[in-house]
Amino acid sequence: MRDLTQPLQRQLQQFAKEEAKFEPRSGRAAVAIMVREGIEATEMLMIRRATREGDPWSGHMGFPGGRRDPDDASNLSCALRETAEEIGVDLIQWGSPLGELSDVNTGWRKDRPEMLVTPFIFQVTDLPELTLNHEVDDVVWVPLHFLLDESNREPLEWEWKGQKMETDSYLYATYRIWGLSLMMIDEMMGLLRA
Repeated sequence: MRDLTQPLQRQLQQFAKEEAKFEPRSGRAAVAIMVREGIEATEMLMIRRATREGDPWSGHMGFPGGRRDPDDASNLSCALRETAEEIGVDLIQWGSPLGELSDVNTGWRKDRPEMLVTPFIFQVTDLPELTLNHEVDDVVWVPLHFLLDESNREPLEWEWKGQKMETDSYLYATYRIWGLSLMMIDEMMGLLRA
């Protein structure tokens, strides 16, 4: 498998993220997408969120990150702080920033702005042993070539306010990837396909 980190970095240098045309009513958040050259392929770290009462993303696959605090100087500092808190990785020491993707609206619909999440992409090589906090159940390295292959996509049926909904997803091993994370991944894979 070829190294996808360098093409991704080149695409991100030319990428102009689409700015949101509204101020989110529920504030801002940020996540860190870490990519590395694994033994067999370029991989991306994903976390499985812990199952927690009242958490809309409970048990979902995602990236280390969370809500921006008043003490965070920027969206980037939020992503750095949250990554250190959730998996014990200081990305200033262990990562190299490659760029950022477009903000994702957690309201999903343009007419329902809620929170904006900014994804930041980092290249990592060696990492310290991960120390997961109470918000994270598991971590997995997902090969980018798996996500680039459209034939690995499959429909996912889910329920929202009593209605059956259908969306796209990936099932990697036992990890179901969909929703906000998939929106971020789709933009990233679009850059790699370009």
